[in-house]
Amino acid sequence: MRFLERAGLTLAMLMIATAAFGAGFAVWEMGTRSSGMGGVMAATADDPSAIFFNPAGLVGQEGQQLGVYLTNVIPRTEFSGIAPNPGYGVTERLDDPIFFLPQLYYTRTINENLAAGIGFCTPYGLAVEWKNPDTFTGRGIATLTDLKTYFFIPTIAYRLNDRVRVGLGLNIVLGEVTLNQRLFSEMPNPAEAGKVVVEGDANIAVGVNLGLLVDLNEDTRFGFSYKSGINHEFEGEVEFIEMIDNVQLPSNGDASTEVPLPAMYTIGLAREFTDKLMMEINVMRIEWSAFEELKLVFPDTTKVIEENYENTIQFRFGLEYAYKPELTLRTGFVYDESPQPMGSTGPVLPDSDRTGFSVGGTWTHGNIDLEFYNLCLFFKDREVRENYEGFNGDYHTYTNLCGLGFTYHF
Repeated sequence: MRFLERAGLTLAMLMIATAAFGAGFAVWEMGTRSSGMGGVMAATADDPSAIFFNPAGLVGQEGQQLGVYLTNVIPRTEFSGIAPNPGYGVTERLDDPIFFLPQLYYTRTINENLAAGIGFCTPYGLAVEWKNPDTFTGRGIATLTDLKTYFFIPTIAYRLNDRVRVGLGLNIVLGEVTLNQRLFSEMPNPAEAGKVVVEGDANIAVGVNLGLLVDLNEDTRFGFSYKSGINHEFEGEVEFIEMIDNVQLPSNGDASTEVPLPAMYTIGLAREFTDKLMMEINVMRIEWSAFEELKLVFPDTTKVIEENYENTIQFRFGLEYAYKPELTLRTGFVYDESPQPMGSTGPVLPDSDRTGFSVGGTWTHGNIDLEFYNLCLFFKDREVRENYEGFNGDYHTYTNLCGLGFTYHF
């Protein structure tokens, strides 16, 4: 049973990662233009990525637009254990993962008051693989975590009057995940007894996007967006592989859990100071307090794990400057709180508060926009002393995100 509890706790930590909106290794950079301005878009919302950021922005975009964007995420994490933990005196690192998150948006103006569109994006992505898995001191918790999620977002928007627009979209969510860890036998003869591999798919989950845009005057716009919470069900298979003889491992079988994805509220204010310079500020609240516990169901037992996440706030600021008719430049800043308590901070998801700085731009030629951005995220060092598994130490993380985009107007 002890083996099963360990595997259950690791699966629980994996579910935390799948639910990590905002902080963690979730990715808000779902549009190249927005990312160049620190992730703001709730009030501007005038390119195809409005499908994700604020669906009300589809009204007012002329004709048809196709946006194809790609975000590259490059995390760098180091771990140093503290005495008397096994990692004391050594520094261990991730295996330099790089993962690619595509976005595809199509919008169409039906008439001056009505527009529609559909989007595909991947706002959750986790690729954590530790170097030297045979010797990594945290291998009893995780050596590999690979998460992919897929959002399909049909959207419609309507203009109520000259100043007010509203929008509605559906989040139709799929996903898949792989997790590897090692299992150890108990005292008095501890040994690396086996491997556990968890693979599975998330059931289809559905949520809603709501958006509101209000033109306060010719130069100032207010935006509000809401993404509903989702109860995300995950079903997978657990395989136990023996590494030594004469050890009793649990039976292979099914595992499942249900994870509440938190609701999100974003308000934004955009102002044009001149015909060349625009600023936007966004504040986002994420309802992480809904994530109080996880219930893990196995064929012969159920395990409940307390989580006690806290609500978080994000602050985002962006500037856009039309340097030339064919060239627009951008910069931005972001502060993002982590909801993760110290107890669950570990090899699966070593998270902390972070600040970020971005630059970007667009080159326009005819009906084609070519876009780019780079975002540097600096994580606050996390000194973990009360990990649920007793795996304590210090985490140092830096992540670079960069992206390219292509928008075609027709």
